[in-house]
Amino acid sequence: MYACLHSAGASRPALQEIAQQFSPRYESRGDLVVIDVRGLERLFGSPRAIGEELRRDAADRGVRARVAIAGTQTAAIVLAIARPGVVVIEPGGEAAALAPLPIDVLRRAALLGPPPDGDPERVALQVFSAFTRWGLKTFGEIAALPPDELSARLGRQGLVWHAIARGADVRPLVPDVEDERFEASLELEWPIDGLEPLSFVLTRLLEPLSLRLEQRDRGVAVLHVALRLVTKHTHARRLELPTPMRDVKTLRTLALLDLEAHPPEAAIDRVAIVIDPTPGRVWQHTLFARPHPTPEQLSTLVARLCAAMGQDRIGAPVTVDSYRPGAFEMTPFATEHRNDEQRRTRRTRREQLVQNSANSAGSAFNVVPVFAALRRCRQPVPARVAADAHGRPVKVTTDRRGFAGGAVVRATGPWKTSGEWWAGGAGQAGWDRDEWDVALSDGGAYRVFLDHATRRWFIDAILD
Repeated sequence: MYACLHSAGASRPALQEIAQQFSPRYESRGDLVVIDVRGLERLFGSPRAIGEELRRDAADRGVRARVAIAGTQTAAIVLAIARPGVVVIEPGGEAAALAPLPIDVLRRAALLGPPPDGDPERVALQVFSAFTRWGLKTFGEIAALPPDELSARLGRQGLVWHAIARGADVRPLVPDVEDERFEASLELEWPIDGLEPLSFVLTRLLEPLSLRLEQRDRGVAVLHVALRLVTKHTHARRLELPTPMRDVKTLRTLALLDLEAHPPEAAIDRVAIVIDPTPGRVWQHTLFARPHPTPEQLSTLVARLCAAMGQDRIGAPVTVDSYRPGAFEMTPFATEHRNDEQRRTRRTRREQLVQNSANSAGSAFNVVPVFAALRRCRQPVPARVAADAHGRPVKVTTDRRGFAGGAVVRATGPWKTSGEWWAGGAGQAGWDRDEWDVALSDGGAYRVFLDHATRRWFIDAILD
């Protein structure tokens, strides 16, 4: 059974405080609160005794309230809005108790149901106006309507109003849950200055937090580690996890690897952990695909690589807003899943680009566009280039294995590019170079450039 406590002048915290005295399962909805009172008969007696006790407790707190108890929360809400005092309806009699009520009450109660598509006030006004035009005046007349035809005329929201008129629940009770903080701290008797003793402290703090996260079906989104040093300073680290996790060993390893890369400056006398929770991960396995590494394994691997190679050397490359050839930067790995619609849109755009290229070449011929691939060398390869008096390459050779060399049979260029000279000079942050595309006598094709800062030649890419 459900009890509804309604008071137009009471604040929401005041109603929640009253509900907490009777049951941990309650949900506040504006100026009323719905309480799950199942099992309270052994403490207070009959349902009417429960309602009287609720009203008495509210009066002791200075709250004048209406109380209704029914087998469904919807019936309890409607009766608390419509009738003063304490109203008790036995389970099964909800529809008969609501039948004589005027439909003016229905408009207020419908706003407490599942949110409709669009503005709730506007949708409620449209449905209420339709009932008025049809000449309906009571809950019983609405409940007597055939639901199929009502849905055909008013859509899903019409069925919601029909269920409310019958006293049926249109949504489950969602208990209010206080914002729970996941944090733990430990004052150390003696300062520690190594990662090995710190690992035992982190395990001791993370184990109860992991258990609470599992009970709440939550995972760690961000892990905050605050170390108070003997110098009275605080060494704080913040770890953003790519996926929700709550495994103690994994969390401890990630925290230790981060502290190994960013060690504190002095010994530690207090350790505190704060967790930003997020809904737990739903992991669906399949029988027709190879098992993938778990997120815990991948996170640990990336953390170990960051500790060994450096934070700026591990991640996903992204382009930057610069004219520098091959400019990019590393960003932390993030799971981003594009849906099928985005993939189809991208494929359609690519096909349209190919079609436009073919049409521009001439509609009278069946033209197949040809694209040249540029395989860039991440580290430019030093080369020996002989040039004529005008700076045009005539011969290219290199000692790097896998690269051909020979006389230049065709050369295109130069393409002069430079920039960022204001950031410290061409030899440091800027660049200034002449690029050439050359075809060699042995069949090789390269993009080479002359660096004006060092007056040296390099092979920048292979043309396919």
